[in-house]
Amino acid sequence: MIWFLRDIDLLTVLLRAATLAFEALLMGGVAYLLAVALPARASAAVEDFCRRGIRMAALALVAGEVALVSASGALLMSGSDLTLTDVTTTNFFRAGSFAILFAIGLWICARLKSSTATVAMLPLSLLLLAATVSISHATARIDYRVPLAILTAAHHLGTAAWVGAMPYLWISLGRVEDVDEARRLTERYSRMALLGAATLVSAGVGMAGFYLGTWSALYTTASGVMVVAKIYLLLAMAVLGAGNWLLVRRLASDPEPLLARLRRVAEAEICLGFLAILTAASLTSQAPAVDVTAQDRLTAHEIYVRMHPEPPRMTSPSLAALAPPGSLAVAVADSQFAPTVHSDDTDKAWSEYNHHWAGLIVLIAGLLALLSRHRAMRWARFWPLSFAGLAVFILLRADPENWPLGPRPFWQSFAVPEILQHRLGALLIVVFAAFECAVQAGKLRTRWATYVFPAMCALGAATLLTHEHSAQVKEALLAEMSHTPIALLGVSAGCSRWLELRLPRSRMATIAGYLWPLCLALVGLILLNYRELA
Repeated sequence: MIWFLRDIDLLTVLLRAATLAFEALLMGGVAYLLAVALPARASAAVEDFCRRGIRMAALALVAGEVALVSASGALLMSGSDLTLTDVTTTNFFRAGSFAILFAIGLWICARLKSSTATVAMLPLSLLLLAATVSISHATARIDYRVPLAILTAAHHLGTAAWVGAMPYLWISLGRVEDVDEARRLTERYSRMALLGAATLVSAGVGMAGFYLGTWSALYTTASGVMVVAKIYLLLAMAVLGAGNWLLVRRLASDPEPLLARLRRVAEAEICLGFLAILTAASLTSQAPAVDVTAQDRLTAHEIYVRMHPEPPRMTSPSLAALAPPGSLAVAVADSQFAPTVHSDDTDKAWSEYNHHWAGLIVLIAGLLALLSRHRAMRWARFWPLSFAGLAVFILLRADPENWPLGPRPFWQSFAVPEILQHRLGALLIVVFAAFECAVQAGKLRTRWATYVFPAMCALGAATLLTHEHSAQVKEALLAEMSHTPIALLGVSAGCSRWLELRLPRSRMATIAGYLWPLCLALVGLILLNYRELA
């Protein structure tokens, strides 16, 4: 895994994201069981599902914490003279060990169905929360440690009550015995989620005020950009959550169709919520903005120079102008745990040309998808075919030192992780294009095939939101400022396409059907303005 990712720091970010998500699911399950299912007199099937969900989340958290502690320990030992014994005395090792113990305790309590074991879940959850907060940015600070730790704990609690508990409601609604039970569950969950959202936002505002320090930090630092991404995702969730809250209030009039619609919208809300958790994991891997020095911050002029609109580069540097490639053996050796090699202006111009053509292809795909909404333009439904051209473009141009443009052999070059990543990406694009084209043409009618496109959008957005750049601080931030909007548009496209597929015919489904092609076209426009040269 480390060889493929080429960066153990990135691996720890992904593991941190996984543990945050499992923690939210575990504490959200406990909150749903104690505050929603049991007080609402849920049926045995719903209660059994809640306990099973808590057990699965507890085991997942144990596995995630073991992997995270192991990776963090390996990272610490690789960069110092510390031994394994020394690592066991560190705060992150102790916190991870306690989190594992408390998660196992919750697993045992969920397995036992006694009232004592059920009540014991509450203190165990609070102890788990204390263990995870003990290794946050808050406890690492000298000033305001206690209030920041309280705000961080409140942020986790609000996330669990709103986002972590939502999957339990979604599955519960499919297992209820009658409409009255569904109404009781949704009403109690709505009140808990509203309180959780208010807690999450209030704590988040307090933390942002301290960690950012100034408004300009939102666009001059990496942590500020991540905060903006989280705000976007939370606003999108709030819009969907408000719609569901209104549906809950109308359940008495026409319950069954509204319950089905509520479940469909909740699916998109869950996707947005867990992507926000992944963004939070990426945020915790960044230094708080108040700790970033002035020389590592972007200025408004630097942002303008890189980001202002310019005609796309449609002329490529010649292949001969690129730096001559070294041997494949040296490239493989350099790629082992090594950062990306330095690129000169010709390499950057080559990369810009690639990005701009990719942007043109994505823009055409989005516009064709938009045109296909109209009956007279049904031929445009074959828009996924344009992505096949993108895959061929990546295969030919992404790694010019290899076959067919360079001297390195095709098969042997798979030993370089970056090349393997590019070719796997090209293969995934071909698979996606084939699936979506068959779906759009009506040749593939199975329901799971129609979900490939929104799943790919969500996966791509998650990758971009958790991806770190190993270049210099300002260069990495400029790259992040171009990648983050693409990720947010990607998740918007995926969720809106999901809603179009899942919702019955309605105004909301129609709007969603126009929204995702528009997001696709906007991604193309951003790529057309992508630049690496100043």
